[in-house]
Amino acid sequence: MAKGEPLKRLNIPVVLGLVAVSLAACSPASTPPSPVAPGGAASRLKPMASPMPADFVPRRMYVSVYSSIYLGLESEPLMVNLAATISVRNVSAEHPLILTHARYYDSAGRAVRDYVKEPGELGPMASVEYVVKRDDTAGGPGANFVIEWAGPKDMDEPIVEAVMIGQSGHAGFSFISTGKSIQRPPS
Repeated sequence: MAKGEPLKRLNIPVVLGLVAVSLAACSPASTPPSPVAPGGAASRLKPMASPMPADFVPRRMYVSVYSSIYLGLESEPLMVNLAATISVRNVSAEHPLILTHARYYDSAGRAVRDYVKEPGELGPMASVEYVVKRDDTAGGPGANFVIEWAGPKDMDEPIVEAVMIGQSGHAGFSFISTGKSIQRPPS
C-alpha cells in the first residue's frame, strides 16, 4: 500500500473463515469415537471359561433408577429426563463375581431389557457400568434394575449404585441410588 492511499475495508467473514481453516489444518486429526464405552461391560466382563463352581451362591440386588423426574408442582408438572449409569463393583480382592443378569424394569414392573446376554466373570476389585441414555424414557420415573450375581458363600456382596444426571434450563440435577439385597426375584 502506497503512502497516502486509503485503507481498504477488510472482509471480516472471509478473514475468520481463513483463520478457522488454518487452525483446523494445524490440529491433529480427530479419531472417531469408540463404539464400546471405555471401562464398560464389554471390556471388563469376561466370558465364563468353565461352568460356575458348585459352591457359588446366586444372589440379587435391587437398585432404583430414575430415567425421569417430576419438576414443579403445577397442574401439569414438567418431566425432566435423566441419564443413568448403573455401576456394579466387585469389592472382593480374592474372588471373581459371576454376573448373570442386569435387568432393567419400567415403572409398571415390566422387563425392558437385560444388559447381560450371558453370564460373565467380573474379576476381583473390578467394576462394570451400564448406561441408560437420557433420551431412553422406557423406564419412567419408577424404573429399576435387578442385578443377579453369584460368588462363594462367604464373599462380600458387590456395591451396586445408580448415578442419575440431567438438566432443565440452567438447573442441573445429579443424585445416586444405592442397591439393596433382595431374596426373591421380581414376578
